[in-house]
Amino acid sequence: MNDFKNIYGQELAIEILKSALSKQHIAPAYLFSGPEGVGRKKTAKVFINSILNKNSDKEGTKRRIESNNHPDLLWIEPSYIVQGKSISQAKAKSENISMKSAPQIRINEIKGIIEFLGKKPFQSERSIVIIEDIERINESASNALLKTLEDTNTGLFILITQRPEKLLSTIRSRCQIVPFVRLNDNHVNTIIQKLEVIREIDEITNEKIQELIDFSYGSPGRYLINLQFWLGISSPLREKLEIKLDNQIELLKLAKEITDELNIEQQLWLIDFEQNKNWIKERNSNIVKKLEELRKQLLNYVQPRLAWEVTLLEIKLLD
Repeated sequence: MNDFKNIYGQELAIEILKSALSKQHIAPAYLFSGPEGVGRKKTAKVFINSILNKNSDKEGTKRRIESNNHPDLLWIEPSYIVQGKSISQAKAKSENISMKSAPQIRINEIKGIIEFLGKKPFQSERSIVIIEDIERINESASNALLKTLEDTNTGLFILITQRPEKLLSTIRSRCQIVPFVRLNDNHVNTIIQKLEVIREIDEITNEKIQELIDFSYGSPGRYLINLQFWLGISSPLREKLEIKLDNQIELLKLAKEITDELNIEQQLWLIDFEQNKNWIKERNSNIVKKLEELRKQLLNYVQPRLAWEVTLLEIKLLD
């Protein structure tokens, strides 16, 4: 359990997990709930390493867990469907595959979990299933998961989310909640100083860096993600996003540029960022609500350009 010492600022979460390990009273399902980038996945790997690491090859077990290659561990994450094939969100990101729809956890993933849990563990007493970004599960998969949680046998579930309210209450009720919190400034600065600095940061004003930090909610990992998202937007588009456009034609052009240049994940991030920035600077709840309506439209596959056009024009009327 010494590896927990490398987790910063999550004393309550660590205490819950250490207590479960020391008492050998492991719950059938845990919900790791909290902001992205504060150590949820890292903590999950330390926790399951303490459970699976029962043989003499402790370093080998740790390496297999780190690479998600342990026979008794199944790691699920949202995926895209491309030409009938499933591509994980991590693979799409690493290969710079641009998508126009949001990734989901689908019924096929749950069927894979059921098959995985139907087999006896190879090297340990239990099989472990980790589902990342569980809030992206669709309705049919959600109902199937609920039935699976009701009868886990020797299985252990760890569900990771930053939006627990998006889950069925019956799923939440079957999990031991492990709360993760935003880090304080000291922890954030300590971790950021250990991370490799992105060279392009020189392109960004100090004001924008502060906005990105404020939008990170005490999460060093989220700060780097936010920085990468912002730098992933072209300089001309970033400049237009920084100024208030009064002309309706210019607003329609902006909607076109956003949807032409940005994939759905970038658009959803931009909505979140603009909501946070507007609330901090103007406390305008009407703008926040309009942007939230836009998010729902994009997730419901409304034509993106039309959705952005309507939203930008409606926000202009609120000024």
